[in-house]
Amino acid sequence: MRKHLLTIIALAAATVANAQFQLPNPGFEQWDGNSTSEPTYWNSFATADGSFAGAASTPHHYRRSGGRPGASGSHYLTIYTKSILGIKANGNMTTGRIHAGAMTAASSENYNYTQRGNSDHSQPFSGTPDSMYLWVSFYAQSEGSQAQVSAILHGDNDFKSPNQENDPSLYCAKATAAFTRTTSSANSMQWQQIKVPFVYDGNASPAYMLINLTTNATPGSGDANDSLSIDDIEFIYSSWLNGISVGGEPISWFSKGTMDYTVGVSDTSQLTTCEVTATPEAGDATLRIDRSRLDDTTALVAITVTAEDGVTMHTYCVTLTTSNAVGIDAVKGVPLQIYPNPATERVTVEAEGEVSLHDLTGRLLTTRTVHGSDTFDLTPFPSGVYLLRYGQTIYRVIKK
Repeated sequence: MRKHLLTIIALAAATVANAQFQLPNPGFEQWDGNSTSEPTYWNSFATADGSFAGAASTPHHYRRSGGRPGASGSHYLTIYTKSILGIKANGNMTTGRIHAGAMTAASSENYNYTQRGNSDHSQPFSGTPDSMYLWVSFYAQSEGSQAQVSAILHGDNDFKSPNQENDPSLYCAKATAAFTRTTSSANSMQWQQIKVPFVYDGNASPAYMLINLTTNATPGSGDANDSLSIDDIEFIYSSWLNGISVGGEPISWFSKGTMDYTVGVSDTSQLTTCEVTATPEAGDATLRIDRSRLDDTTALVAITVTAEDGVTMHTYCVTLTTSNAVGIDAVKGVPLQIYPNPATERVTVEAEGEVSLHDLTGRLLTTRTVHGSDTFDLTPFPSGVYLLRYGQTIYRVIKK
């Protein structure tokens, strides 16, 4: 694997502050040469070390054109099991380095490891993701064979996998998934998205990420030409809430995926004084709470949850109202149909009555009386979250 200067410059021009929270080249679009060269920032048997590195150096992988349905890229990676002198060598791709130290596949002298002294064979990583998502298509001759993907967030050490995976002093968290074939035909691609949670049961501070992809969870198992295709590896960071409280009392009907709430309060002074608190799902997420008074009977509290990566976010909206106050339970609003949402330029609403558009501070941007349907033009405003007020209910609108 070679980290080309132009690639490094291009990545540096991207969002530098958040670059460490995702892998470089996660969709295998960049390669160091032809279809059997190594994908950039990834390593195969071609750059292995160890006594038997030469015997295993022939390619066990190739670049393929196309991708899963809905993919935006042009290529993906396929690794495959190969028979060498009668010994089955599983397909193997890693962000670290392969050490081929023995002819016996299951020997402890065969492992993948982070080589901190070599930037081509190590991936610095200080984020703490919640899950790893990736797309796979796996063919195996035997329906009992299991491919495996793993991500090991470890400390400042040359971590060896699998040798040191049971030493919590050396790692912070692991995300590992083994799965059977997705297709029974070598000529058929059947893509599935795999979602693997990170388990934070280690004691080390995060410093490096070691990713390992293999055609079989058991070294030397499976059959020649078993193949695993991989595309679009993504680390997921939580920007959800686990609960919202108003005046110290939890909203009983709170649901993580429900973004809009209307709560009654007893008097107008509570519109600006009633405490609204929130509990994020992830301890490393940050909260921003904005409160704005919309009129004599209504205030808006917008709770923006930003994940550790600084990019992923959700905004929950709590409307406080003294109109027909019913306490902490929901004030039932009149449904408002909004589409598309998210929107790029315009959003259409279906309603009967006055609908107003506000920013997150509560500032009125425009208002109109709608009979049936009408369109709000978002082009004068920057990308972000906006609010549509209809009666005593606030709805979120996202402009991409």
